Amino acid sequence: MQTPQEEMQQLIDGCLANYDFKTARECLNIYRNSFGCDSFYESCTISLLSCDGPKVTLIGLDIIDSTLENYLAAETYRNLEFVHFTGNDYINDLVSFLPSCDSKYFCFLEENQRYASSRIASMIYHMQEMSELDAVVCTRNHIDSSGTTIAHPDYAYEETLGNKVLQGKLLLEYSINTNVNLYGTPSTLMVSTAYAKTLSLSDTQVTPDLCSMALLYQLLLPARIGYLYTPYVSTILEEYRDTSATQEHYKSYIRFLSNAGQLSCSIPEFSKVSPSSRQKEPLARDITFITNQADGGYYNILPVIEEARRRGFQVHLTNNRYAKADICVYSQHICHPENAKFSIILLHDMTQGSLSWPNFWEVERWNNFDLGILPGKTWAERWKQCSCFYYTHPRQGVFTLGYPKSDQIHSDELQARAEKLRQKLNLKYDYTILYAPSWENDGKEDDFIQALASLKVNLIIKQGNWKLHPEIQENIDKMRKLHEYKYDNVYYIAPEESIMTAIALCDLLVSDESNVMTDAILLNKPSIAITDWLIPDETPSRPTCIPIDYVIKCRKSELRQTAEAVMTHTLPYEDYIQKGWDTFSNVGNCCREIIDAIEYFTQKVPDNYSPDFLTKQVTSSRYTLCTMWN
Repeated sequence: MQTPQEEMQQLIDGCLANYDFKTARECLNIYRNSFGCDSFYESCTISLLSCDGPKVTLIGLDIIDSTLENYLAAETYRNLEFVHFTGNDYINDLVSFLPSCDSKYFCFLEENQRYASSRIASMIYHMQEMSELDAVVCTRNHIDSSGTTIAHPDYAYEETLGNKVLQGKLLLEYSINTNVNLYGTPSTLMVSTAYAKTLSLSDTQVTPDLCSMALLYQLLLPARIGYLYTPYVSTILEEYRDTSATQEHYKSYIRFLSNAGQLSCSIPEFSKVSPSSRQKEPLARDITFITNQADGGYYNILPVIEEARRRGFQVHLTNNRYAKADICVYSQHICHPENAKFSIILLHDMTQGSLSWPNFWEVERWNNFDLGILPGKTWAERWKQCSCFYYTHPRQGVFTLGYPKSDQIHSDELQARAEKLRQKLNLKYDYTILYAPSWENDGKEDDFIQALASLKVNLIIKQGNWKLHPEIQENIDKMRKLHEYKYDNVYYIAPEESIMTAIALCDLLVSDESNVMTDAILLNKPSIAITDWLIPDETPSRPTCIPIDYVIKCRKSELRQTAEAVMTHTLPYEDYIQKGWDTFSNVGNCCREIIDAIEYFTQKVPDNYSPDFLTKQVTSSRYTLCTMWN
């Protein structure tokens, strides 16, 4: 039996196929009266508008023929005329065009944009749903030239702005005061022609590099705007260029609008990527580390803690992420740097935020921290790819100071600890394979042991410390009860033991998507990632995410074969390890230079003091800064 939606969909599809738009509208009105304006009603109305909507003028802004051809090949809206403005004189072009325009709405087509095929119909739908609107603005994605999404609409504003009616002046003033472009480009705008004909548009103080932005501002300023949080447009990021001249032109234009009484806002300041002045008054030699000693991330910052103590800092450890402090080091997903006078942010593992790569900072923002620390070349390149966005920039900059764990790899203490553990376990064979998953679930440990136990190898099990997560701890206990003492080559080590000690013991590591596979690179050990093991941090469990090229990947049914290939060297694992070393830099000096940086920015030092860490600041960007005019 069909649902009401299915019956209505069938009727409307038939009407559209037969060009019976009147009946289609009648059907939609019946549905709306019965069920309201839900997503089904919206999608059907948009389909109808595409076929039989009001006339729309598409205005091209200095576009080439192929751009128009490609756009029209994908655009589903039928009642469309095209007008071309050229020569960066768009305001006067629109003034000349409007008196003869008989379209109900107009929108724009620009170079270096990609458009959803439903952009026009969807915007018209929202204009008609809220009859008081003069215009609608949609959000946008930012993409690279291959179409990969680098940034989505800024989630920080979704609840505040999404599907709200705003005054254009308020939207512009807020954007300018916070130096965040929330209005997009002309491509993100649709305007009522009747409204536009009431405007007095002017090209005064408009330079060629600001012509499209000035046109957008003048259309928005007096408008009642519907703000749509759906990104119907994607802007292709522009390769880096110097925008300092345009910055000055933009400041002058904002000053002109403010002096004319059209805006009431401050002249914008633009993001800087060089360190600003140090603390006016030195802070106490007191560092708080936000860390849970039962968590694996603790072992990454432990060498920094030890260096801070050695250098005479008072050290406090707490798992209270709201802790107030003079100087505070954070390495969590969710942080509160506003509670520190000086804040430092570093990664807790090398695959952190991999589901959001390349723009990890879109989710975990660094602009409210003072200092950002990256582990090496790979992460620095990732930052450069995303540094055109404001939220990637800590106040004092980003530095590739390394990965704290890397300072330990040649330590006598690590090797001594590993040898002591080796003797305690009394390993049977010369070759050792370590199992260290991110999560224990769905019998992963059993998969590992069943595949490899019959080989002449030691199998070491190193689970994480999951005492605060009873459901995972229960899985771990179940697996250990199933396997311990049943095999003479299976060994367990305590979850509290450092993963680096476990890696020092092994010749090969097996995991799902855990950062331990990156840690293994530090000791030149190869890793196998099982691609069809599931990760239970979502419901239902998701597939593993392994966006790195320095681990060997296989399905669980191929684990034995792959392990044997590594053991016999028929698979040249050194190539993988070599790739992995791009993840790390400054090995052996990381912790020293992190504390050097903290001292430089928070303590009294000579004015001519120029420590080595300053040479490791990442300042270049792959793309031009995303600003108020692009």
